[in-house]
Amino acid sequence: MLPATAAEALHGLIRVRPYGWLASPLPTNPAAAAERLHEVRDQDHADHPAAGGPLEVLAARATAAVAALGTPPTAVLKLHADVGAYNAELLAYALVGHCPVLPRLLGAADASRSLLLEHLPDPFDWAPADAPAALVDAVAAVHAAPAHLDVADALAPFRLDRLTAAPAPAWISDPDAWHTALTLCSRAHGPMHIPVGHLDLKPEHVRHRGGDSAVCLIDIETLRPDVTGLIDLITLPAVLRQAGRPMAGPDVRELYRAATARHGATWTTTDLRAALIAYQRATGLATLSGLAD
Repeated sequence: MLPATAAEALHGLIRVRPYGWLASPLPTNPAAAAERLHEVRDQDHADHPAAGGPLEVLAARATAAVAALGTPPTAVLKLHADVGAYNAELLAYALVGHCPVLPRLLGAADASRSLLLEHLPDPFDWAPADAPAALVDAVAAVHAAPAHLDVADALAPFRLDRLTAAPAPAWISDPDAWHTALTLCSRAHGPMHIPVGHLDLKPEHVRHRGGDSAVCLIDIETLRPDVTGLIDLITLPAVLRQAGRPMAGPDVRELYRAATARHGATWTTTDLRAALIAYQRATGLATLSGLAD
């Protein structure tokens, strides 16, 4: 049976954190989360014009609390429990925040581990015939975004030339296959490119900016500069099935290859198939959902 969600598509790769890993969990009671979010807004974001008005809790999890601000909402306030997750989302914005398919970062406060983000209220319309292609193009745009950066020395270790020459990460089960995948990514994007991936792709995380038909992707806290964009390509067939727009794996792969070409990459079908197969061997993925067929 084909994976029904992005999480199922990553079966075999996902590493579950041990029980009790979160040192200071946030309250999961919505009222308690609202109180904490009010405190953070007043303390760290009160001067921003988008941060005023009523606060509505959208999520109250041990790992993060999220609220919409204003009527109608003009911004989203997000509070992280874990400093690593907060820093990871800030790094993601440093690498790809200039990409127009993402919500704008309006402010950040290290002391409270909070982010103020543009609010994107409109759900994506999956009905048009070109909806799958629009999603794939948005994903490709994020993957290409670091190519437009003047990379600082602090980010240089994440370049493909450096990653290819470095030992494979501890979570990789086949280092040779990992380096094969990186070499093929380098051939497509160039050795100076910083490969980013692991967008939290779900149908509900695909939006429109108000009054605009362009695709936007929300909630990029899982995006990382050391896993490559292949991880997102692997989840795309499941996301499209979940959205009621199923496509065969090879068709999704070719949509992605064409989209990355529009954003400057030079993937060939042969190299992209080989990279996917190497990535599966390197990471222990259970399935490629037909992408390498």
